[in-house]
Amino acid sequence: MLPTYSAILRYGTLDWGEDGPPPLPAGAIPIHVTLLVPPAPATGGPAMASALEAIAAAGGPSGFDDPAEWQREARADRPLPRRDA
Repeated sequence: MLPTYSAILRYGTLDWGEDGPPPLPAGAIPIHVTLLVPPAPATGGPAMASALEAIAAAGGPSGFDDPAEWQREARADRPLPRRDA
């Protein structure tokens, strides 16, 4: 098993603390980094809600007349690729 060392990433630099790895060779060194904290959740919720409210207030999408008819057409059977009928 490969040795593992704890570090803290601050502004793009790893802070190894007192128990860091032995001196590293000069040049580029391939590493693997695993974040032990989950990423922050996306904050686009309020903006998305206001955009959807604006669409609903304007009468909704108007690219088709009957949504059920559009769905039937979109799901219509079509020939499969590389198969002769």
